Amino acid sequence: MSDELLDHLTADELDGLADGSASPRAVSHVATCTTCAELWEQDARLIAMLGHLPSWEPRQDFSDRVMAQVRLGPAVADLPWILSDRERRARRRVAVATVAVGGAFAGGLAWAAAHPAAAIGWSAPTVADAGHSLWITLQTVAANATEQPWFDGLRDALATPARAFPMLVGVLGAYALALTGLRRLLTEPATDAGL
Repeated sequence: MSDELLDHLTADELDGLADGSASPRAVSHVATCTTCAELWEQDARLIAMLGHLPSWEPRQDFSDRVMAQVRLGPAVADLPWILSDRERRARRRVAVATVAVGGAFAGGLAWAAAHPAAAIGWSAPTVADAGHSLWITLQTVAANATEQPWFDGLRDALATPARAFPMLVGVLGAYALALTGLRRLLTEPATDAGL
């Protein structure tokens, strides 16, 4: 862009000439620049032509008559929910799976109630194996934790109640803050929240 074009009036300055709030620079520039003077003359002619157009004010009851013709449809919540074929099939599969799993669970409980000795005989090894697996897992986690470089510092920090209590209070405080933050995130906004 040339320096000559940069020195011309902006659209805001031309508008200022139209409404009488022009700066002294704009007034003196129009007096010396033929390009801006032509633009200003065209703007003035356009404003004059627009000023001769008829204007009208709506009658007092105009807004009432318009609003009387407005038809409000039902709210979205009142509309019937129409499911697609895919949604119907998915709901049917979920219902069948729920009935099958619930029926199997209820049947298993009924069988166990009718045959308690057999149920205990079958479940005792499973419970024992689960307890044994849990004990092995706990020992593995404890052995692994004691070999970590941070374990000695943590053990020393928790060695006495005077040291452990502030850490426990800090952990509980952080937990309470996290729960409060989660509660605020899960709370629905009020209806008058302006959203």
